[in-house]
Amino acid sequence: MVTDRPVGRRPGDPETTRQAILAAARTQFGERGFDRATIRAIAADADVDPALVIYHFRTKRELFVAAHELPVDPGAILAAIAAMPPATYGEQITSMYLGRFAAPGSPTFSLLRAAATNEDAAAMVRGFIHTTLLEHGTPLITGPDPQLRLELVASHLIGIVVAREILGLPELRERPLQDIVAVVAPVIQRYLQGD
Repeated sequence: MVTDRPVGRRPGDPETTRQAILAAARTQFGERGFDRATIRAIAADADVDPALVIYHFRTKRELFVAAHELPVDPGAILAAIAAMPPATYGEQITSMYLGRFAAPGSPTFSLLRAAATNEDAAAMVRGFIHTTLLEHGTPLITGPDPQLRLELVASHLIGIVVAREILGLPELRERPLQDIVAVVAPVIQRYLQGD
């Protein structure tokens, strides 16, 4: 198939290209959700070759993280934790997740607010969590029903962020995060490795 789109680097400032890709990605993820948005469609919207999207962001998941200014890629957190001793998984996940996603001013808050009120945003976040959990979380599980266990981990930790930072429940908001981690980590460990 012949195309008029130039191949290779886009002329001009690479940062301008990167910002055009991010803007197109936000639109595509917002309209189609994480699963149905494609690198090819994002590249077409940004008027760049798909290879440039990969050059700047490597994977669709990393593009999603960058487009929504998430403080860290949850898949990278899970992959790092999988290399640690299994007895520490619950504490590591809880500490890393809450330390990054419950931090004041986290862009996660606007994403969760949007997901609570807009089905398209909810589908986008749901698809991203599902893909991330299945790709990197399964090695952390012992026991049956790994997908259920991972979804329980996600719902528990997301629920804490919503209750603490969006709803502002006073006891959760006033406590230092390390106190919350100490209480929640054994529950997360049980989801991952319990009977």
